[in-house]
Parts: sequence; structure tokens; C-alpha cells
Amino acid sequence: MLPPLLGAARWAALVLVLAAGTLIFTPLGDVLGRQFVVIDPPAKADYIVILGGANERAVEAARLYRDGWAPKVIVSSKGRDANYLAEMARLYGLPEGVVVLDGEPRRTADHPRTIAQLPGVDKAKTRLIVVTSLFHTSRVRACFLKAGYRNVLMAGPGWLLKGRTEFPRHIWKERATNLVEELYESLAWAMYKLRGWV
Repeated sequence: MLPPLLGAARWAALVLVLAAGTLIFTPLGDVLGRQFVVIDPPAKADYIVILGGANERAVEAARLYRDGWAPKVIVSSKGRDANYLAEMARLYGLPEGVVVLDGEPRRTADHPRTIAQLPGVDKAKTRLIVVTSLFHTSRVRACFLKAGYRNVLMAGPGWLLKGRTEFPRHIWKERATNLVEELYESLAWAMYKLRGWV
């Protein structure tokens, strides 16, 4: 007979495997993912904002700038990461004089506060297109709205979004990859709600 803790651990592992399998091999994974994605049609703005993180955010922001959606780009990331993302955006066609650096934020909840401190940014009037990763968009929007911003549009890397705003049936490998991000965002949402950041 198994000790009680070992038996409980085996049951917990079985439940986790069944839950992951359900989310990967059925459309329930798509339903979960849809809860985290908020993408707006592009519209004219005062700034495009690159949030620190993956390089594709800088590439997408450069594309939005080249397409004429905003005249300036804010790169908001911690310390040297802001310089790195700005350089990445320049490599993809962002001119030198349009970048405003915000090297202060340490986490998602910090961006609205540090961006509001930049010259020319008014939470009530300034229009922002915020570029971040696909599954990060809903939490970012919630943070900006909680901070009092009134004109925030969400964007993500276009090539990752193509044909996916309605989340057609994914192949199981794609669902498995998405599941890691979805679980991370689930935990992040729980923590942000507990701390009152969203």
C-alpha cells in the first residue's frame, strides 16, 4: 500500500496529465487561449509602444511605424533591454530620431506608470498602440486601463496573428506550445488581481 502523500501525488500528476492532454488535443485549448488575446484594428496614434520582451515586438513596431500609424515610438523595458529593443527596431527601418526610451519598468504593471512620466504623455489624451506578445495583450490592456489610460490599442506581431484572431483549429503541437504561455498568463493574472494591479 502506498503512503498517503505518494498516493495523492500520483493522483495530482494524473489530473495534470489529463488536463494538459485535454487542452492540447481538443478545442478547449483554443478557448483558454482566446481569453488572453485582445488585438485591435490599427488606428492613428501618438505613439507606438514596444514593451520589453521578445524581439518580434520591435519588428512589429517598426512595421507599424513604416505604415504610418504613429510618428513616435516609445521603447519601454528595463535598463539596457530598452536600448537593445530600440536598436532591433532601427535594424527593421525605424529612423533614429523617433525613439523615446523608457528604461525604468521592471514588470508589466510598471509600464503604465513609467510611460506616463515621459514628456508629452497624457493618460486621458495620448493615443497609444501597445505592441506585445499575443497572449500578453489582455493583461497589458488591463494594466493600462487600471492606471487611467483612455486611448490604448493592442497589437502583436502580425505574422503570428495572421489568420489567428478567430483561433481556427490548431494542430496539437501548436496548442502544446501555446499551453505553456497560457498557463503562465493564468498565474500572472491571478497574481495581478491579488495585488490590485488589474
